[in-house]
This record gives sequence, C-alpha cells and structure tokens, in this order.
Amino acid sequence: MSPLRVLPAVLALTVVLAACQSPEKKAVKDEVKVAQGVEAVCAARVDVDAALETVNALTPQSTIGDAEKAGEQLKSALAKLEGAEEQLNKAEVKEYRDQVAIFRKEVETVSKDKSLTLEQAAEKLKGKAAPVVAAQEQLAATTVCVEIDETAAPKKDGAKTDEKAKEGDKGQS
Repeated sequence: MSPLRVLPAVLALTVVLAACQSPEKKAVKDEVKVAQGVEAVCAARVDVDAALETVNALTPQSTIGDAEKAGEQLKSALAKLEGAEEQLNKAEVKEYRDQVAIFRKEVETVSKDKSLTLEQAAEKLKGKAAPVVAAQEQLAATTVCVEIDETAAPKKDGAKTDEKAKEGDKGQS
C-alpha cells in the first residue's frame, strides 16, 4: 500500500476519534492549552520588554546597524506576542464551548428526571454552572467588545440621518 493512500485514512480516523471525545476530556485538554497559551503570552511579553530595553538603550553613538538590529528584535518579539495572544484567545473560546457543552449535557440529564422539583433541579445544576461562568469570565477578560451606537451609524438604505438631514436643510435656507 502506498503511503499516499494510507494518509487520508489516518487523517479520517484522527478526525473521527477527536469528534468522539467526551466534552469533559475536551475541556481538560483545552484548559491545558489555555495554561500553555498564558505561558506563551508571558514569555513573549518578556521578549518584548527586552527588545524595548534594547531600543531604549540606543544612543547617538549607536550605529545604524545597532538600530536596525534593535528594530528587528522588537518586530520579531511583537510578532511572537501577537501569535501567542491569538492562540490563547482560540484556546479560551474552545474551553468556553466545551464548558457550555458539559453544562448542556447536565441540563439534559436533569430534565429527564421528571420527578424533580424545580428547586431540586436548580440545586443539582448550581455547581455545574460554575465552570461555565469561570470560562465566560476568562473569555470576557481577554475579549474587547465594543457597543455600536445605532443612532450614529448611517442608514443602510442610504437615507440621511437626522443630523445630516438638518445640515442639508441649513444649506438650502
């Protein structure tokens, strides 16, 4: 059998096995990835700080070569930091999704027991929600969300906003 024929089969098997993992196992793996991502970001920040020190250490007596070397060091450190932050963000999103999947599974299990009162169901789920909340808070801490003021945004149909209409009316007077 040629290696080219085996490769797709191995890839397909890997995808199937990954899909069959329980949400709990995925969550543990994602927690590890988040921890590794934090370590990578911290290490990259140290590199950026070192590069900034090199740039700040340049004097009028420094050569063009020294300045270029310091600039390249800073550029490389910033690129490393950006990549580490991107990986961390992806890991945090995956961890959040996994925690939500675990919680949904618990809700499904509790909802199947029709003999439970609402109070009993809430009590069973109360502790199960904590990891979801923690993952959501962690994600929110690294995610910048901007609210858009719809009144300031231009109309989609090309119509003037109230301010633009008033300005247009002033010019006609």
